[in-house]
Amino acid sequence: MSINSTQITSSYIPSRYAASIFATIVYISLIAWFIQTLHFKYRPYILSLFIFLSHLITFVELILRATVNIDTLNTKIYRQITSALCSLSPRLLLLANYRCLVDLRGKKPSEILDRLMDVVIPLNVLNMDSLLCLADDFSFAQKHQKLSIYFRQASNGFSFSLALLFYIFWYLAVSRVRRLYVLPLVTVSSICVSIETGYTFLISIPHVFSFLTQNEFYYYVCHVIPMFVALVTWSIFHPWRFLPPSEANVPRDASGNELLAPPPPSFY
Repeated sequence: MSINSTQITSSYIPSRYAASIFATIVYISLIAWFIQTLHFKYRPYILSLFIFLSHLITFVELILRATVNIDTLNTKIYRQITSALCSLSPRLLLLANYRCLVDLRGKKPSEILDRLMDVVIPLNVLNMDSLLCLADDFSFAQKHQKLSIYFRQASNGFSFSLALLFYIFWYLAVSRVRRLYVLPLVTVSSICVSIETGYTFLISIPHVFSFLTQNEFYYYVCHVIPMFVALVTWSIFHPWRFLPPSEANVPRDASGNELLAPPPPSFY
């Protein structure tokens, strides 16, 4: 299939069996996350919502891939829907990673890093999603296809940059002793998001797109499997079970160091 439309489409027929298997596992992870979230009374609230929506969107994406008729695969409406689903889920995980840093410390509205992670970054991600929507619309108009490519590259490139910048925030915003509490969770999730956002940025480059969409291998290795691993990891290590008390509620020694209990044994 031609890539003239610059949409995230492919030259192969998707495997319904593979999509069904991954959809089933993601659904189980979604139920596990939802049950735990109910048990913990939806805490932490915003973080729980991000992970729930990311689960749900990934599940819908895989269900569509497993059930949609072959004749529908290259229709405009299907391509617009799948393009949005492919981008939304990893971006929600990206926001969840940043939000976890805020919840890990206890929010301090006066801190510049908290303002960036809690307000500025989410707003900019929303702006980049709007840019991606414009790219999807323009991609179906011959005279706007180059502009569509530029918009898509800007949007996906911004997400990839935020995924890499996360490690700087992770180092600067959170003390070493607090990082230990969610080390496996945030490490796995951030690596998976970096892989996925890097992949979506690469497929926004026309020449790379033609190579990465020759078969389903790259779609699963660079998109589905990272999302699957990250979401299952969040369900296994639900943050409310491991987050320490906020910095304001922890006593300190004479040197100003926090007197925190050791991380839960299940993290060793």
